[in-house]
Amino acid sequence: MARFIGIDTSCYTTSVAIFDSQEGIVTEERLLLCVKEGHRGLAQSEMVYQHVRNLPYLFDKIKNEMHSIQGIGVSAFPRRRADSYMPAFLVGKGAAEILTMAYHVPIFYFSHQENHALAAMINAPHLWLQPFYMMHLSGGTQDILSVTWQQNVMNISELMTSIDITAGQLIDRVGVKLGLPFPAGKHLEQLAKNSTFPCIFPVAKIKNAFSFSGVETSIQNTILKQEAAPADIAKGVLVCIAEALKKQLLAYRFEKSRTLIAIGGVMANTYLRNVITEICKEKGLNLLLADIQYSSDNATGNAFGAYMQLKNSNIHIERD
Repeated sequence: MARFIGIDTSCYTTSVAIFDSQEGIVTEERLLLCVKEGHRGLAQSEMVYQHVRNLPYLFDKIKNEMHSIQGIGVSAFPRRRADSYMPAFLVGKGAAEILTMAYHVPIFYFSHQENHALAAMINAPHLWLQPFYMMHLSGGTQDILSVTWQQNVMNISELMTSIDITAGQLIDRVGVKLGLPFPAGKHLEQLAKNSTFPCIFPVAKIKNAFSFSGVETSIQNTILKQEAAPADIAKGVLVCIAEALKKQLLAYRFEKSRTLIAIGGVMANTYLRNVITEICKEKGLNLLLADIQYSSDNATGNAFGAYMQLKNSNIHIERD
């Protein structure tokens, strides 16, 4: 038996997890960071403060499973390593570096984006070292990516991105305007289920790029003028995002039979999961989704990634 700890301290969630080489994920705990009602985010200093408070509490919850540890995986960067920095991730990185000294085991650094991909790959470990496409939709990211490998490290290249706000930001901004808690994803999804006549909002047409700032203005005006029911606006937001995905993905020349891993908090939405399933069928891509509970921010990918890194390396752990 070998176990691996995963840690992720992202913009809005503190999370820890343990992966067992025989049993898979044996425990996973997370806490959403507190955002004041009506607000749409936090300053980095506030994120750091809340992560520092949350981590001891979460580790106390999983302490009975913290045995036979052979590696630590942590998100040390938000996205591609060379060009990304965010103080929130230093909290998890620091905790991981303390644990690696305490347990005398190796530490493996991942980006938050890689952590998301690895959370899906738990169900498809054969993709390790295989090229794949990745779609990352979250509050801060709207990327279509191509992934290859250099030894055990992902090489991630951008195919498409957003030129302004992301689908996740659109959901959160509209959700808060409608009086929903932040982050608004699951609340907006529930509201949209009550829709009778979904609103139709315009979709930007930009080659190999997404844009949602214009449609946000249109939606905010609709809310301000009370021109539609909140449920119909909520469903209209999801339909708009779906149409944007269809326009871009169906037009792009993907290599057929490759896997597309769709990750990020937005991909916890059942409606959008169904949409991307149909897109992949039409494009001849093999779709891989993380389980819904692991689509939003969590540390399972880092725990699994540490296991895969050690399994595919020459590192040998000697116990006292």
